[in-house]
Amino acid sequence: MVRLLCLLFTLTGFSSPALASGGIVNWYAELHRALIGGDQHSEERFVVIGGGLFVLLVTSLIGLLYRSRVQAAGDVVVPEGRFGLRTAVESAMDLCVGLAKDILGSEWKTYSPLLAAIFMYIFISNIGGLVPGVIPATENFSNNLAVGLMVFVIYNFAGFKEHGLHYLKQFTGPMLAVAPLVFVIELIGHSVRPLSLSLRLMSNIFADHLLVSIFSTNVPYIIVPSGLMFFGLLVALVQSYLFTLLTSVYISLAVSHDH
Repeated sequence: MVRLLCLLFTLTGFSSPALASGGIVNWYAELHRALIGGDQHSEERFVVIGGGLFVLLVTSLIGLLYRSRVQAAGDVVVPEGRFGLRTAVESAMDLCVGLAKDILGSEWKTYSPLLAAIFMYIFISNIGGLVPGVIPATENFSNNLAVGLMVFVIYNFAGFKEHGLHYLKQFTGPMLAVAPLVFVIELIGHSVRPLSLSLRLMSNIFADHLLVSIFSTNVPYIIVPSGLMFFGLLVALVQSYLFTLLTSVYISLAVSHDH
């Protein structure tokens, strides 16, 4: 906790003067200008794609480092004596596995890796907004929609895998007379799921990032922006958990035999 507070104060120390001197520096945009040029349309696309690829790279590096730590530990299953990379990753895994067991029951082993991957990707992207000059990928609707559509495809695939063509019965209702109405309602309900996941995540991360930026620009003291950055860390964690929770709920509804 002491290290975390020190990191927040350090980030605020860098971000407050930078923001106060002329706004947010978008390092993705600066990299695009240095490598390609000043085309604004391609720059906007580069920021979105670059942000997602950067988070994917960081997530992969964390996975590789964690794997090396586990291999170095061998058969030792005792947790590390201090908070480090291995402890952080295992805490996130424990959260996702517990969520899968509570909601998916006997299917938890099948979908735990998916839930863990989604949680790690979104959380790392969210906390990237605490670093000066890094725009979180989850602040962009297109990036979030891509993840939401992936969830949409996966939970419907899980439903067909579990029930076969009988999975389509949920779109027709209990009686043929009301099948057209139920089909329209179910179709709308399923279609808005990736949209709601995307918009909820984008709006919360954008609002949090904007709030930190405003206070960092106008408040010349460290303590207030640091407190907001700690609040931003909590927002990043909560939004990652909610996205993962809703994903597990959608999968559970798809594979359930109650409908």
